[in-house]
Amino acid sequence: MMESDAIPVQPFRTRLYGDDLLAGFDPADPASYAATHDFAVYRAWVAAGRDRASHIHAVAQAIHDSSISDALDGFTTSRRLVGIMGGHRMVRATADDAPYVGVVRVARALAGAGIVPTSGGGPGAMEATHLGARTATRDWSEVVTHLDTLASVPSFPDGVGGVVAADGAVDLDVLTRLHAWQRPAFAVHDATCDEPGVSLGVPTWFYGHEPPTPLATHHAKYFQNSVREHGLLAIARHGVVFFPGSAGTLQEVFQDACQNFYGLHGLVSPMVFVGRPFWTETLPAWPLLGRLFADTGMLALVDEPDDAVAFLLDHPPIPHP
Repeated sequence: MMESDAIPVQPFRTRLYGDDLLAGFDPADPASYAATHDFAVYRAWVAAGRDRASHIHAVAQAIHDSSISDALDGFTTSRRLVGIMGGHRMVRATADDAPYVGVVRVARALAGAGIVPTSGGGPGAMEATHLGARTATRDWSEVVTHLDTLASVPSFPDGVGGVVAADGAVDLDVLTRLHAWQRPAFAVHDATCDEPGVSLGVPTWFYGHEPPTPLATHHAKYFQNSVREHGLLAIARHGVVFFPGSAGTLQEVFQDACQNFYGLHGLVSPMVFVGRPFWTETLPAWPLLGRLFADTGMLALVDEPDDAVAFLLDHPPIPHP
């Protein structure tokens, strides 16, 4: 099949993305990030009008997203998936009590139990998810080394939304900062490419200025963010873990709650919130959700990553009443 004449993407895909999404990244060359397939698609999508593209481009994008959904259906068959949600600005860190390390520990334990950790596939808590899954069978001392590597560039850069202008022009200064952010992740990727633990990222070109993490082994990348958001939570049928975040994480909390409350997929899946002060005081979603799900036993509020994992393993999804 022919690629879109404006967006260099194959609409009719038969598989999810893997390392091919970011192939061509060169740690020594900041300009190389613009040459990756992922960035090339994002740049062309912006120039084509973003989500206001012409009908022919919109059709090509829709076919692509439908193909990704078909491939995702095949990937999830006979697999147990747990979603891990949290802030995209969660700082890379090495301290045992850091939220980033907590996410790594949860994902690592889930992967070790045969569950596929799943996230939005970007920076912050999402990246930590895939680091944990990727290193599930490795000694913790090695994980600490990788945490040190990542923490050399601790914070996701500000002001990157304008990396691509409406005409497709690239801001080289912003591109350089994005390259610097990605470079430690690629170093960890290369050091762990021998039988990495399986994980799934579900990113979107709607947020194309947030690079997908190379630490995920599989990427289901979409153009339409609404399709992506629904699909991500729909496939996490063995539960979702919520770490502290902001508006995006809160949106996912209530979208998942709605799916569970109405049994949109025939199941009630566990929802686990990590960080008691955050979910009861900073963004007090817990009291409200407690009222909705008081009788299901599928809701937990914990402070320790190990407790989150234990609850998920002890509470598989149940049929919606």
